[in-house]
Amino acid sequence: MSSLLQSRWAPRSDEANHPSPAQELARFMKIVSRLRWKLPFLAEGYRLATRPGVDVAHAEIMFKIDFFEYYALLERAIVHLLGVFGVTVSGAIVASHPTRDRAKNGSPSATHRYHANVLDTLERDTCPLHPVLGSGNIHEQLKKAKELRNRWKTADMSKEEEGQGSHRRAKETAIPLESYDFDQILSQIFTGLEDGCTLAREQVARVEKGDGNSPSVDLEADWDFIVDAMDWEAV
Repeated sequence: MSSLLQSRWAPRSDEANHPSPAQELARFMKIVSRLRWKLPFLAEGYRLATRPGVDVAHAEIMFKIDFFEYYALLERAIVHLLGVFGVTVSGAIVASHPTRDRAKNGSPSATHRYHANVLDTLERDTCPLHPVLGSGNIHEQLKKAKELRNRWKTADMSKEEEGQGSHRRAKETAIPLESYDFDQILSQIFTGLEDGCTLAREQVARVEKGDGNSPSVDLEADWDFIVDAMDWEAV
């Protein structure tokens, strides 16, 4: 037992401390840099999945998986951006939507609720990011991206693996990829992220001014946190 407590997996005393606004902003910016890096590859996957003369079925599955993973990073970026303002997201049913997204057995699904709560948090008038990410066309594009994330999370499963969900999947895959304007979806979302980053920088400046001698954050350090994306809040 003592060896386990000394291992790399053991909890550290500083894990209970929440990241500072500056740290949250730095992590947001790192994830956004990953999103920008992966964007051309996502675009190429879409081109291959919609190009005649290739194994379209296989390419479409690969693109859908890519998009699912891309949305996971996008969601994580938003959560860190909210963290700059001290806003957290949980998997609990929010009071304003007590019956939305309930599981078939009538009980709320915390796994699915978490992803919904990210957008629900942005929708609140009291949320600092509401003006830039929680309303208007940008928020509509975020909801559309999340809807596609939900549809395509089982894109590589067979009908037998999906079981009762196979009929739903068959109906969804009947919609051609060409019908989705991914340039519009993602360009609008990135506009919201850029505006959110501006608000976050202002928040960090206010906090640091109030603290007086807040330690600076090295933007090139602290990349280890991004590995946790593999365990990102219950896919």
